[in-house]
Amino acid sequence: MNHRTVKALAAATILAMGAAACSSSTSSSGSTAASTAKQGPPLVIVDNTGQVFAQTFNPYVSTSLGVEDNMQSMTYEPLLEFNIMNPTQAPIPWLATSYAWSNGGKTLTFTIRPGVKFSDGTPLTASDVAFTFNLLMKNTTLASQAPAPTPLPVSATAPNASTAVLTFSQAEYANLFLIGSTYILPAHIWQSVSNPATYADANPVGTGPYELGSFSSQKVTFKQNPNYWQKSKVTVPEVIFPSYVSNTTANPALDSGQIGYAGNDVANVASDYLSANPNNHTWTSNQPWFAANNVVTLWLNTTKAPLNDPKVRLAISAGINRQQLSAQGETNYEAPATSSSGLLLPTQSALLDPTYNNDISPTSDNSKMSQLLTGDGYTKTGGKWMKNGQPIKFSIEDPSSYTDYATDAQLIANQLNAEGFEVTFDGVQATQWYNDYPVGNFDAIIHWSNQGPSPYDYFDYWMDNNLSAPMGKPAGSDYGRYNNPQVQAALAQYAGTNDTATQQQALNTLETIVATQAPVIPLLYGAAWYEYSTKDYTGWPTASNQYIDPVPNAPYMEYTLLHLTPAS
Repeated sequence: MNHRTVKALAAATILAMGAAACSSSTSSSGSTAASTAKQGPPLVIVDNTGQVFAQTFNPYVSTSLGVEDNMQSMTYEPLLEFNIMNPTQAPIPWLATSYAWSNGGKTLTFTIRPGVKFSDGTPLTASDVAFTFNLLMKNTTLASQAPAPTPLPVSATAPNASTAVLTFSQAEYANLFLIGSTYILPAHIWQSVSNPATYADANPVGTGPYELGSFSSQKVTFKQNPNYWQKSKVTVPEVIFPSYVSNTTANPALDSGQIGYAGNDVANVASDYLSANPNNHTWTSNQPWFAANNVVTLWLNTTKAPLNDPKVRLAISAGINRQQLSAQGETNYEAPATSSSGLLLPTQSALLDPTYNNDISPTSDNSKMSQLLTGDGYTKTGGKWMKNGQPIKFSIEDPSSYTDYATDAQLIANQLNAEGFEVTFDGVQATQWYNDYPVGNFDAIIHWSNQGPSPYDYFDYWMDNNLSAPMGKPAGSDYGRYNNPQVQAALAQYAGTNDTATQQQALNTLETIVATQAPVIPLLYGAAWYEYSTKDYTGWPTASNQYIDPVPNAPYMEYTLLHLTPAS
């Protein structure tokens, strides 16, 4: 299942059900032609399974259905689009036609595309952009769910209808990806919302290619937005999101072609899916079938003993057999992590500190684990590692419906228990998990990393304590509550410059902290789960045409749909 969504913040409440100046390219994207394109049949998409369908589409609350199933980009759009499959590619103009930095990276000015309307016919202006950022500033329990929390400015203004100006307290060069990916809300609707954190947004109004068509507890449909600014690119007249309990129930429909676009973990993708129909495809036509676009880690709650001890965290890492996770939990679709640095390899090899090249054993390193624990004052008594009469005891919480993660978690528990730990797997409903981990209600979780053009996006997600929160309060990231001034200084160093040498210095510091302190433990190089059918549509992203991250996640899914052409 494509649980590799880049969600960031769970709401504390249940949704109510009612640098020196520089500039970007100023090229335009898309057509504003009034005529619609040749239409194909409805497209069925399955992104996340195991969700409870409720009519909630608030893009800034992670417990809304729209976020949990990555439906945001059906109705809401960002200022810029980014192709993380090609990190060197310039941002793609979207609701903004251009951007420019000034004030040493503290001021970011967007030029807003003219002629764009919301689905109710109201024109989009820079005031809507300023309103959106001001809303996030005033309601800190909200956060962008894809790709991650938006760095909040101290000021957001619209000096005219086509210009939005964001001013930050520090340089934010490194965060254009997050800022530009922010979904823009219609001010004329949201300004009357008394509590945005509990607003269901049952009938979302946005600038996106679709609007809500119908809703039931088993299926959500989106129909074409008649006011969409790129009508000529909309060839899919209707998008359908059905409800499935798990991969097990969804995959037969995927294999048979009932689902046209998915991010499922199929146990035997070659025999069960690819061989079932010549129209069934994955990113590549051979092993490993999927691209890698994130780093899967074991995220530890560093506020809880004994996980607050870095030597214990490093010992846990040494005791894990990653090769077994790859083979049994991920069907060899995700390679074992080879570096303790946290970098996605080999994609980011040029940025790797050589110290941490291939420094992780693919299988358990019992000698290293014993050395770490013995040096930390632990002794093995009755087959258990003990210190001051206490064992190394914790649980790993993940959704049972995320079948690969559930398998991985049970494997880690079995591996560590055989080495003298006391570890259990706590399989929960997906909705409980999305409520638990942002508030710190866990010992450990297996979780995908953030995605982005740079490793900075990973490190910021894992360790930026400015985006965290006290235990019991929803955090935007740093769910393990790791707090290290060196991290904050290195993140600020990277974000404060466009100089690649200075940025590499910051990355080296961050790599060292992950490798030697293990606030998160790299496990696997996460697959971009992606299956598609050419029965009805062609033009999908592939390994030979990497125009966008292929997964059916927000905000990339909209971009993919706008590139499809009816097959006949």
